[in-house]
Amino acid sequence: MNRKEIKAQVVQLLSNGVAKSEVFTRLTGQGVKDRLLAYFIAAHADPERCRANRGHLIAVRVIAWLQVIVGLLAGYAVGSEISAVAGLIVAAVAVAISLLFVWGFTKNNVGAYNAYLILAITQLPRQFTDFAEHPMSTLIGCLIGVGLFAYIWYVRTRIFPDFNFIAPKKLNGKYVFSE
Repeated sequence: MNRKEIKAQVVQLLSNGVAKSEVFTRLTGQGVKDRLLAYFIAAHADPERCRANRGHLIAVRVIAWLQVIVGLLAGYAVGSEISAVAGLIVAAVAVAISLLFVWGFTKNNVGAYNAYLILAITQLPRQFTDFAEHPMSTLIGCLIGVGLFAYIWYVRTRIFPDFNFIAPKKLNGKYVFSE
């Protein structure tokens, strides 16, 4: 089977209530690597978990929409120092990236959560560049960034409990899944 067929099979089996470890056992050796199969299984958003964490999912979407607005305003402000057209272009790029996160969070896509977490980690050192000139505002911005990182991580672990950081959990060389 190819990737699409395996992914469809994983979704079908999990939707029918088959245990994750049983799905892994059934589909192992059918044309994809175990790592990819484990990723597909771990990346499946259980509807029951989504219902139980509905408030958190709404909060994540609201945060993402607020970041769209901030991206629009900040992008235009930064780009407009060059020209009005540059301001619109930078704002459009910032909004497009932010809208990808909105889409991913709305679809409960683990890739969106992982991308957000990686992006937040890579941007953290950059936030400290103006610390000597504006220590208080830099500190507040960093605390907000760390707080958002922690909250997105928390929600991601509630919806997708079978991930370590960006890969499925492995214990003693074997993939493990919550049931």
